[in-house]
Amino acid sequence: MRRLMHFLFYFSLLIVIKGSLSRARLAESSLKCVSYQCKDGECKEGIDVCEEAEPDRPVGCFVVWTTNNVTNEVNVTLKGCFTNPTECNNTECIDTTTYAKKNLNYCCCRGSMCNREHKWIPEATKAPEMMHTVDHESSFWLIFIIGIGSSLVAMVAITVVYVTHKKQAMFNEIPTVEPDISNSSTNISHRPIDLKDIKARGRFGVVWRAQLGNQEVAVKIFPMQERQSWITEQDIFKLPRMNHPNILEFIGCEKRSDMASTDFWLITAYCENGSLCDFLKAHTVSWTELCKIATTMARGLTHLHEEIQSSRTDGLKPSIAHRDFKSKNVLLKADLTACIADFGLALVFTPGKSCGDTHGQVGTRRYMAPEVLEGAINFTRDAFLRIDVYACGLVLWELVSRCTVHGGPVDEYRLPFEAELGPHPTLEEMQDNVVTKKLRPRIFDPWRHHPGLVAICETMEDCWDHDAEARLSSSCVLERLSQYARFPTRQYFVATNTTNELPAKLATESL
Repeated sequence: MRRLMHFLFYFSLLIVIKGSLSRARLAESSLKCVSYQCKDGECKEGIDVCEEAEPDRPVGCFVVWTTNNVTNEVNVTLKGCFTNPTECNNTECIDTTTYAKKNLNYCCCRGSMCNREHKWIPEATKAPEMMHTVDHESSFWLIFIIGIGSSLVAMVAITVVYVTHKKQAMFNEIPTVEPDISNSSTNISHRPIDLKDIKARGRFGVVWRAQLGNQEVAVKIFPMQERQSWITEQDIFKLPRMNHPNILEFIGCEKRSDMASTDFWLITAYCENGSLCDFLKAHTVSWTELCKIATTMARGLTHLHEEIQSSRTDGLKPSIAHRDFKSKNVLLKADLTACIADFGLALVFTPGKSCGDTHGQVGTRRYMAPEVLEGAINFTRDAFLRIDVYACGLVLWELVSRCTVHGGPVDEYRLPFEAELGPHPTLEEMQDNVVTKKLRPRIFDPWRHHPGLVAICETMEDCWDHDAEARLSSSCVLERLSQYARFPTRQYFVATNTTNELPAKLATESL
């Protein structure tokens, strides 16, 4: 009996030692990942040993992070192990998605500690490949699905057309029926477009610099959820007489699909100097450059607002409100000629048609007029055009703030209200300061010592007047700026005026 007890004791001890050695060997061969997690405001980083629950479910490492659109600052939110990374066979942790959803990036990899570093390298969207061989059964189901889909699209189109024709009022918004781009004269879906590099990211999509044959172009790629903005923009571009030197040149549109996603492409001319906002961040401007940019910008806005009657060769060009006018949506060509872009929120005013369900409080918060901020818009054509003029006054302030003509110090570039309210003001802060306190960007003393800048400052103040009906029209802004730009500063302002007051012609016009 005693021998049996000894035997059982030593046998149990042997099993325990063997299990410990097995676990030690398993730990040495197991995958290790960097771990990072925040809880209750405390963030901890360490190393996790990943355990494979099943042989057919391998483990890997992952990283989740966010990127700030304004500062490009990267913030890691989570790192660790996870099971069954079916598409994570890379030894490096790289996110290759074209655009980040809600600024969120994710990557995974297979390899010990492979998630120590992470990258985002967007892949260019590729055109779908043609299928060369399809069996008979697949062809049948494909034809069946296409037939059902075509019927549904036709029914939706008929319903929309019927509802649209029943509405009768003064103006209308851009139609929401997707245009047929297959037979469009501007359709270039069969031409090769080589995406080069990302130039900008916005609310509606990503802008690429691309090559189309010998021509350098810009390609704005909209995700599926922003399809309506893609439709709105191309419909604006296709209106009569929109081919204007101070409106961004439209080249074509495409709908590109693959097995994973569908993207909507808008192809336009490429503006070498980018947006006015980005240009002013890196450059100051002379008096001549300021006048050229301001005048061509005002000319583009005037053309957008203007209603031009139809002729024998061209149809009616309706009046259009931009509704998101700002320095980011003013692009500069190589010679600093400005052109207006980004019509995703634009509103068209066609006589005899209604506006439908138009939401008034749209656009960029910083550039919203007082009546937009307090939700007191008069839904008429002139009211919407005056909202654009208010924003135009703020853009003129941005230009003057970076002009060197007064001879004094020029501060670093700042957005309107950035000095007063910071880089990310809330809606409540904008309402309190712009509506209640009637705050406007500061006009510095050196600007008032130069007669030309004094004239532009008075124009911008007339643009951002709290009373919407007292604001200038875009055509009046253009007329004033054209007078300032027509003559050199000394010949115009000094030779005709030695008292540092506005010339009689301009003073009379201001009154």
